[in-house]
Amino acid sequence: MDPLLALGLAGNVVQLVHFGSILITGTLELYTSIDGAKKVNRELEVLTEDLTRICAKATDPQNKTSVRDASDSEIALVTLFRSCHDLGQELLEVLQSLKVKDPRHKWTTFRQALRSAWKQSKIHEYEKRLGQYRSQITTHLITILSQIATGYSDITGVLDEMAANYQDFAVSSLYTGTQILDGQSSIAKVLDNLAASHRRLEVTSTNTVATLRKDILDTLEGLRLNDNKKNQNQIHKPHVEQRLAFQISALMSEAQNLSRELKVIKSLKFSTISERRTRIRDAHPNTFEWLFDETISNDTVSGAEHIAPFLAWLENKTGVYWLGGKAGSGKSTLMKFLDGHEKTRSALRYWAGSKTLVTASFFFWNLGVDMQKSQEGLLQTLLYHVLRQVPSLIRIVCPVHWNNDGFEQPEWTRPEILKTLHELRKHTFDTTRFCFFIDGLDEYEGTHGDIIELINSFTSGGDIKIVISSRPWDVFEDAYGNNSGQSLRLQDLTRNDIACFVRDDLEKDQHFRQLKLEDRRYEDFVQEIVERASGVFLWVFLVVRSLRRGFSNADTVGELQERLRILPTELEVYFGHMMSTVEKVYHKQAARILLICFHAPTILTVMTASKFDEEDISFGLATKSQPLDAHEYTQRVKITSRRIKARCTDLLEVRANRVNYLHRTVYEFLDLPDTRRILYERAGNDFDADIYLCNAMLYQIKTLPAAGGNRYLQQPIGDLVNNFMFYAEGLDFRTKLDHRLLDDLIRPVEFYRRLNITYHQNTWYSLYLDDGCQEGWIIALALNYGIDGYIRVKSKYVQRLIKKKAYVNEHSLLAVALRLNEETEYRSPDNRTPINPCVVATLLELGADPNECPMGLPTWCVFLSDMPKSLTPEKRRAYITIAELLLRNGAVLSHEMYSGLKVSLFRSCSFEEATYLLGLIEKVIENRNENGNENGIGNGIGNGIENGIDNGIENGTGSGIDNGRPGNALSSIKKYFMGMKKKR
Repeated sequence: MDPLLALGLAGNVVQLVHFGSILITGTLELYTSIDGAKKVNRELEVLTEDLTRICAKATDPQNKTSVRDASDSEIALVTLFRSCHDLGQELLEVLQSLKVKDPRHKWTTFRQALRSAWKQSKIHEYEKRLGQYRSQITTHLITILSQIATGYSDITGVLDEMAANYQDFAVSSLYTGTQILDGQSSIAKVLDNLAASHRRLEVTSTNTVATLRKDILDTLEGLRLNDNKKNQNQIHKPHVEQRLAFQISALMSEAQNLSRELKVIKSLKFSTISERRTRIRDAHPNTFEWLFDETISNDTVSGAEHIAPFLAWLENKTGVYWLGGKAGSGKSTLMKFLDGHEKTRSALRYWAGSKTLVTASFFFWNLGVDMQKSQEGLLQTLLYHVLRQVPSLIRIVCPVHWNNDGFEQPEWTRPEILKTLHELRKHTFDTTRFCFFIDGLDEYEGTHGDIIELINSFTSGGDIKIVISSRPWDVFEDAYGNNSGQSLRLQDLTRNDIACFVRDDLEKDQHFRQLKLEDRRYEDFVQEIVERASGVFLWVFLVVRSLRRGFSNADTVGELQERLRILPTELEVYFGHMMSTVEKVYHKQAARILLICFHAPTILTVMTASKFDEEDISFGLATKSQPLDAHEYTQRVKITSRRIKARCTDLLEVRANRVNYLHRTVYEFLDLPDTRRILYERAGNDFDADIYLCNAMLYQIKTLPAAGGNRYLQQPIGDLVNNFMFYAEGLDFRTKLDHRLLDDLIRPVEFYRRLNITYHQNTWYSLYLDDGCQEGWIIALALNYGIDGYIRVKSKYVQRLIKKKAYVNEHSLLAVALRLNEETEYRSPDNRTPINPCVVATLLELGADPNECPMGLPTWCVFLSDMPKSLTPEKRRAYITIAELLLRNGAVLSHEMYSGLKVSLFRSCSFEEATYLLGLIEKVIENRNENGNENGIGNGIGNGIENGIDNGIENGTGSGIDNGRPGNALSSIKKYFMGMKKKR
């Protein structure tokens, strides 16, 4: 049973007991037989009907909680609900009988009327049952609400004290059979989890739930003491029950609201939302503080005359403040510093005045996933941080998500987020001020003019200001470089900060501290480093680290200066110098590690890179399925980390068991043609990074620790399998996939499935193993990733699955290939290749039926009517190709279906897409009528696809069907799809 539903039922029971009490005791007066009886009758009918409805909902199998999740008191509540329901029915029946018996008679009270229908003993028995139910509901609610694990710290003591007092009462209670034993009640868990989730997500919220919870416990304690009075003549006070029913209703309502708030906020959070910010190093102590100095001058900061007064802007101005800086000058570190600094908050609070201050930040990252370098990621992150701080506005600004009662929230789209932000501004215009920190505009993957336009649109009013940073590219110079008083160039202002860092870091070494005392050239040496740095903090970091390695040779200051002068000052050249200093014995391994890192589009773990010295390119196949024990796993990670550092100098760093680029500029260096040529030469002709990564994923799946928490030391099984499939997909495109890899994946994955080892709730669903090790799951996975080569190798097996109508996760193989089992927005996101027309063509060749109706409509019709919006030209071409394949291979179309499709296509597609597809369908209907084919549209695939798609997409009309001849299309499709492959 849903815990909040149980709480609602409890409130309903209290209301019924309260109403029954005032009827039976004669507290409720009836002034006329007609009006009074009708009023009582109506009120009791409503209460009983509500109780019937809620009780039915609570005992519905879909709402049941397993016994292990429910406390004894909660289990007992269900029985109590049913008993109270029967009690209400008895009252209703007697009311009906009294009304029928003598509708004209007048009674002063209901008790007086009841004497004409019931004997005195029955009235006393009914009264006694009411008292028992009141006592039971009091007992259970005290027990349930008093149990607290991690809840609200400000009332923990009060609740513990109440729980302790309750123990004395429970021992002597007549109703101890239903008291709580061990374990926390699920209602208390829900309330505590809501509190914990709010704290974990740092959601700003009032303490209403805690207050209501305390008030209810106070009221319950009063009722308990009242029931426990020795004086049996004590008159019961029904208004207390009425107050309790109101309090329970308020608590349930507030808890439901908090739950809805959390669902919406969680729906905005994505897995990498804070990853980039976390990776950025904290500012060195005593650096960047000059930004808050109102009396700044050249005496304290070199170049101070060029500094726009940042503090004054925070306190008094609006618009955009631009922090420009060369690559490696410390822009991201500075943005992180400002975003988290108390002086920033203090200045902004002064600017906000009496209004509420809301801040949010986003750090673009070109090396990350799509959400870390796109407008969608920016907007969703800002909205996430904003709603965390003003959750009470969620129901107003995003009603669709607020009112969604499904298990999962629908995915957010860019227009939705923009609309929500617009509504937010509209509803907070005179109450709230916003400040956003957006780092790395140059790392935005899109047209930079678009991101500038978006930022400027935010600041069009006076209640939003934005701090941005970027490299000093022309597009940003033109937009913000001439913005007097609201920009600075970081590399011109950090001389003192760099000198501070150099001194602090060098002086960590005892030898250098001695040099400082003995050689007056020490300060000259520090200043020479500052001069050669030209404001690039990253260069300083690398140079100082290199110099410190030389201290073991007892170099003098003069010798250290010579070392410094031979080091290149340009980062790109310096990286080349670092590569050239790698010991020759490590050249091959270093090159492989760097290429692995370069080709890994997602997080590269230490364990993934741990086989970099393996000469067998099929090492994943050769590995036996044998989980590592915790000690061996930890040692392998530790040793590999040291080996990577030794071979890649400072180009890569290992933190939290992840291999990262020291800086984005390292990736840019590796992306240079000359760099890659050197790396491929050193790595060896037989080395292929994609083959390595695919085998590395299989190796990790086979050796993943499977005992206790150790199975989660690195990535969960679902992530490993999906990464494996990603690399297999890339190899299939290049016709380099060893299909034995997929066959070898089956056994270890099914092993973990049987153990039911999970990390995310939908792990097994995403791997088509939701219902256990069902037949064909590996085929479904290959279809979803468009691995056509494997499907063709397994064609006989696939054909058998098609003939027996095998379903995975309640979807046909064709529906899986079309990604109809996924949300529309996920079918072709920017970081995934389009749906592969080749696998669709293969399935149709093997007998897949486009007219299957697992979702109420033919598969082909669902695909056409629910196309994702805003497809790129390449992905649109794939969709049009697939649409034509489905229509040409037996799709049955009625005129009614055509009318429905017409509406759907214009709703889900662009005008050009819808026009082209409708023209295609009309042409197919025309051809079918001419050929007299009433059962289908045809069974050939035409080579007219190629020209038809090109013309149709460009002009919005036409079809590629006219001159179709069977057998020639696959080469055309293959050619088009190969061109769509995302650059790796």
